[in-house]
Amino acid sequence: MSRVQQLYRLQLLDSRLDGVKKRLAEVEAGLGESRELRQAKDAVQTARDRLKKAQTTVTDLDLEVNALAQKITNHEKLLYSGKTMSPKEAANLQEEVASLKRWRSQREEALLEAMVAVEEAEAVLSEAEARLNEVEKRWQESQAGLLAEQKALQAELAELEAQRPEAVSAVDGADIEEYEALRRKRAGRAVAEVKNGVCQGCGVAPSYSKVQKARSGTELVYCSTCGRILYAP
Repeated sequence: MSRVQQLYRLQLLDSRLDGVKKRLAEVEAGLGESRELRQAKDAVQTARDRLKKAQTTVTDLDLEVNALAQKITNHEKLLYSGKTMSPKEAANLQEEVASLKRWRSQREEALLEAMVAVEEAEAVLSEAEARLNEVEKRWQESQAGLLAEQKALQAELAELEAQRPEAVSAVDGADIEEYEALRRKRAGRAVAEVKNGVCQGCGVAPSYSKVQKARSGTELVYCSTCGRILYAP
C-alpha cells in the first residue's frame, strides 16, 4: 500500500470517528427532558394551581353563605320569639336581617360564578393532562430510540478507536505529523480524493500532471486550491 493510500485509509477512519463523535454528542444532548415536555408539565401544574385556587374560593364562599344564613336564621328567631324589645331595637334588627339577606344574595351569586370557574379549571386541567400524556409518550419513544442509538454509537466508537493505532503505525512518522497538521487546518480533512478529475475537498480540478503524480502514490501531492493531500485511485 502506497504512502498516500495509507494516509487515505487513516483519513477515512478519522472521518468516520469524527462523524460518530459528533452524532454521539447530538444524541446525548437530546437525552433527558425536552423543552416540549417541560412546557407540558408546567401547563399541568399551572392548571392544577388554578383549579386549587378556584376550589378554595368555592369553599370560602360556601362557608360565608352558610354563616350568613345561620346569622339570618338566628336574627329572625329573635324577632319572632316574642321577646320584649323596643320598636327601635326591632326596626334595627329587621334592617340588619334585610342587609344580611342582600349580602347573602350577592355572595350566592359569587359562589355560583366560583363554581363555574371550578368547572372551567377542571376542563383546562383535563386538556393539559391529556396533552402531557401525548407529549410524554412521544418523548419516551424518542428517548428509547436515542438510548439505543447511543449504545450503538458507543460500540462503534470503541471499535474505531481500537483500529486507529494500527492505521497510524502503518504511516511514516513525518507523514503523520503533516497529516495531523493539515487535519487541524482543514476541518479534520487532510486527504481529499480526486473523483472525476475534481478534488473532493474543494471542488476544484487539479492539473492533469498533479493527478498523475498523486496516482503514483510515491510522494505527497497537494491540491493547489485547498492545500489538502490528493488521493487519486
